[in-house]
Amino acid sequence: MKLIVGTAEEIYEKIARQYAGLLAEKPEAVLGFTAVDVPAAAYDALAGCGASFARATAFNACEYLGDAAAGAHSQRARMQALLYDRTPFRAVHTPAEGEDYDAAIRAAGGMDLALLGLGARGHVAFDEPGAPFGEGTHTAKLADVTRAALAETFGGVEQTPTQGVTIGIATILEARKILLVAVGADKANAAQKTLEGRPETFIPASFLQLHTDVELYLDHDAASLLR
Repeated sequence: MKLIVGTAEEIYEKIARQYAGLLAEKPEAVLGFTAVDVPAAAYDALAGCGASFARATAFNACEYLGDAAAGAHSQRARMQALLYDRTPFRAVHTPAEGEDYDAAIRAAGGMDLALLGLGARGHVAFDEPGAPFGEGTHTAKLADVTRAALAETFGGVEQTPTQGVTIGIATILEARKILLVAVGADKANAAQKTLEGRPETFIPASFLQLHTDVELYLDHDAASLLR
């Protein structure tokens, strides 16, 4: 796992360069995105990097189940606002219950590049602590702490979704390259365990150590516990 540390602005610019470089070489690239724990400013950098996404295909990493999947606060709606409405894509896909999402990704040629946010508990997308290593896209129960963090958005815990569909660790590891980003002191413990701990289910991001091409982007606060 390659470590890149800088200010938030510096790491967002470097992430944007990764996309600009890939799309210059492969305009039809298949890209993975999530709104979970990826700062909005990172998507500002992507939208403003000058690269054309017009021939690229996007696969969202996760989505809620139930009515929330079609609502204004869905993961798809969030990604539309962050990126898809700001720069055209050839196609955008979102996981749904009962769909063989992994097969759809493979049919598109496999993800060339996936951008993921590192959660404070070491989670990625909706792969909560305890997520099994070998699981592909699946239905996941949202942890109470996750729902509590979303409660204000949905108007209270009672209205907050309890489940989602998410790409699994196995799906993530099939991507050709993975960018993992974390900003803020609240991510420092998860960053340290992800980079320096052993791969374990209670820090799902730690399994990214098993991939041959992962870049971990941290601001100085998120990197503060690294040895």
